[in-house]
Amino acid sequence: MGQRTAFLIKRTYWNGKVNIRLVHHQWGIGRVMHNHFIRDFMEMITDRSYPRKTLKDFMKIIDDEGSLYLERNFRKGSMSIPDVFDKKVIKRYFNRTDNNNGGMIIEITEKQSDKEPYSLDIDDLKIGFIVGWEECDYDYKTEKWLGDEPFEKLYTGEEYVKISCEGQYAYPEFIQMWNGFIKQYEIEEITDTQEVKQVA
Repeated sequence: MGQRTAFLIKRTYWNGKVNIRLVHHQWGIGRVMHNHFIRDFMEMITDRSYPRKTLKDFMKIIDDEGSLYLERNFRKGSMSIPDVFDKKVIKRYFNRTDNNNGGMIIEITEKQSDKEPYSLDIDDLKIGFIVGWEECDYDYKTEKWLGDEPFEKLYTGEEYVKISCEGQYAYPEFIQMWNGFIKQYEIEEITDTQEVKQVA
């Protein structure tokens, strides 16, 4: 039961080490993944407690054994570090999940340094969304997909919310807020439906 989604998160730390997390989210439809991302991003950059939140704290989501599908660590410069926006990589990871509504892909990189920074200093942040089985049309007579296949195409946050649940959560106010947030924090959205969106 549920509108099952997942987060695929690639975190590159200040020392070049990389962590890959694949986290299940039972109810990630519509705006839910967007809201989790905004919440965790804002907590990370505005936290004033000690010790401060770092990239290790980012996007822990609902972090229990049942939701964490996969966690891998890679050494700096490892040849096996995956490109999380590569379609083959996306399919390979998302095929590990119980998923029918797609997910969100996040790649965040800290500025490289010789010593661990006191607080988070983001060098680069890219995101993209994919849709799952329920957003794609399948012809059972011909046994072929009509149009886009699940986990095949990258979408922006605005595009995903307009597709998910037939757009019933795509309120104009939310879309305006989302696009303003993306622009304000210079987050790059990766999409196949248009050229890669460069933040002005």
